[in-house]
Amino acid sequence: MYRNDPPTAGLKPSATSTDYKPESESPPTLECDLDDEMLYLHSYYQPGAQLTINIRSCIDETIERTVDVTIAKALTPFTMSQVLLVDVEPPIPDILPAATNSLVLKVFDPRFLQHRNGTKGSAPHPWTLAAETTAARRREFGMNTHTQLPTWWPDDNDAAGWEEYYHHNLEEMFQNEVAAYERLLPLQGRSIPICYAHGSIVPQTRCKRLVVPRVLVLSYIPGPNLRAIQAGRISPNVGRSLVDTTRAFNALGVIHDDLRAENVLLSPSDRPSRAFVIDFGNAIVRDGESDEEWDWTLEENDEPQLMEMLLDKLGVDHTDLEAMD
Repeated sequence: MYRNDPPTAGLKPSATSTDYKPESESPPTLECDLDDEMLYLHSYYQPGAQLTINIRSCIDETIERTVDVTIAKALTPFTMSQVLLVDVEPPIPDILPAATNSLVLKVFDPRFLQHRNGTKGSAPHPWTLAAETTAARRREFGMNTHTQLPTWWPDDNDAAGWEEYYHHNLEEMFQNEVAAYERLLPLQGRSIPICYAHGSIVPQTRCKRLVVPRVLVLSYIPGPNLRAIQAGRISPNVGRSLVDTTRAFNALGVIHDDLRAENVLLSPSDRPSRAFVIDFGNAIVRDGESDEEWDWTLEENDEPQLMEMLLDKLGVDHTDLEAMD
């Protein structure tokens, strides 16, 4: 579905934005007003800024294009990836639908992870070009193999170790998403977004980074998430469809592994008739397991039951009306 080596990739700020100067180790931030919320966004994540991306079609990997996209809105807050609503001009009908200009661009840039701000169990780990470069050089010479262990955490004073940790996690999340969307092709546009393309950002000529951020291009689902809407406005059919969707995931060889209200979008906003599950960065994709092994994995996770519990907690009716007839 994708190549391990991303296509050449970069950043193209708008004429009104402040260029990122690679000589500065810390990425500059700029305060801007977005939907009455004061956010700190890099200049090329502001409305009107442009990115250049190199992408391949998810349907036909032989189709590869380089295209400019314009940021319409940053869908904040950012946690792991950076999710942007973008406009594509001119359209590229052999990859993206000609009638759709507004799309979601999901960027996997380790500089902007929320975890960098620090947690209860971890000190802050701000990005620096020097640490990222050291980690990339180590990776080039095969010196970071210990980061494959899921329990591995760098020491707080190991800046390059944290850069490797973040890079490894984002790379894994990107690959999980691509693999999950490939398996779930029959559900795309029905109960999950459409994944049109994957690729990477095309770097500026003077950019000194050795890390090339990956990207996904997805369909835009306008509407609130499950937590942001009154439960009474959600019909039992919509609630039940979410349980059925998780069963369909399992049948197609995918466990979402991050089912929560924020990862369910409802559309349209006023009277939702459809529900979409998003964000497959933590997904478990069946890969060579026997039927017995996969069934055991499904029993251990039991996502249909988890979805029912989530809906019950939020007061969303998910009665199976057909079974009652």
